[in-house]
Amino acid sequence: MKLAVTEDRLSRHSAESLSFMDTEDMLRLKVKLLTAGARLPEGVSSGRRGGAGPVRGRYFVLPSGRSCGIPIRRGAEAERFGSAPLEPTEDPTIWLYDSSVELRMIEKPDFLGLTTEDGLPYSQIALLHCTDCLATTVYQSCRYWDEGTQCAFCTIPTSLEGGDTILDKSPSHIAEVVDSAEKRGIIRHVLLTTGTPEGEDMGTTRMVNIIREIRKSSEIPIGVQFEAPHDISLIDEVVQAGASAIGIHIESADEAVREKMCPGKHQHASRDLYIRAWKHAVGLLGRGNVSTFLLHGLGEDTQLTMNFIDEIAEIGVMPILAPVRPAPGSHLANYIPSYVGDLDGSLRTYKNLGNALYKWGLNPDSSVAGCQSCGGCTPIHEAYDWAASL
Repeated sequence: MKLAVTEDRLSRHSAESLSFMDTEDMLRLKVKLLTAGARLPEGVSSGRRGGAGPVRGRYFVLPSGRSCGIPIRRGAEAERFGSAPLEPTEDPTIWLYDSSVELRMIEKPDFLGLTTEDGLPYSQIALLHCTDCLATTVYQSCRYWDEGTQCAFCTIPTSLEGGDTILDKSPSHIAEVVDSAEKRGIIRHVLLTTGTPEGEDMGTTRMVNIIREIRKSSEIPIGVQFEAPHDISLIDEVVQAGASAIGIHIESADEAVREKMCPGKHQHASRDLYIRAWKHAVGLLGRGNVSTFLLHGLGEDTQLTMNFIDEIAEIGVMPILAPVRPAPGSHLANYIPSYVGDLDGSLRTYKNLGNALYKWGLNPDSSVAGCQSCGGCTPIHEAYDWAASL
């Protein structure tokens, strides 16, 4: 099932679908897709099994032209989450969600079947997120797993154990894949993330070396993600190497939730350290090009979360509020998020987020790279669009 829709066909599909959907409809659709998920027919892949970030999802283009990484659920799990079906149509690229909305499936690009000059498969080095973001976990492990204090939702070792990737990607390999994808016109930006290695640099040294290698031949925007370092000057080194955007993820604004769900990260860094790191990075890269993930559905205090979002948005940090996605291989494999069965509650939360983004002038579309630029795993683009339309 290859991606073979022409731009004219896609434009007609988007225009026809949008004729009956306003910004609130689009926000509701995206929130529903990312919380309830969807069911695919048996035999159709559910997406990657593990790794950093949300897993077990397939990428689709919405009627608005934006992308969505839809969680794919089956059996009893699909029943618990209320996952509606995604069904094939006569056009193999177009799928029908919940018998009412046409979505275009984004297939794995052929170039990921290539190998490096020394024979390593591209797909073990990087993957395509949504339509135009090349993403890689540069170090596929995390010291908190070794210590037994890993984040409860994390599945970073799973893809390594399954042979889908390698532990430590070299700067030359990553740069080679970036160059190949860019020459083919496939990507618009690059995302580098990492598990937290041993040492105090929090993985920034790897990031610097990789960015420098990419910058030898490309000016493509590069987003990087790493844990808040105690030595704030490490952020300067990442920016000086050529990073375009930085994500430093606190995971939850609710300290009780953060301590329970992220014991290692909670012990390493206080909220004050995150705020100092964010402010420093904003001073280097500008408003909206510094971000943090906040997970929705961990039983967090909603009002506390919204107050925190307003606080960090004021200083220019993009809050990426993303529904948590329980996955096998994590401590949350059988977890039922607090958003299940409360679509209206989630919609209110994202409307409040949209109001905060609009109030502080943080349009995700203005971000040059990173998860806030991609938007596949979060409705922040749709939330901003809704607020801006009022």
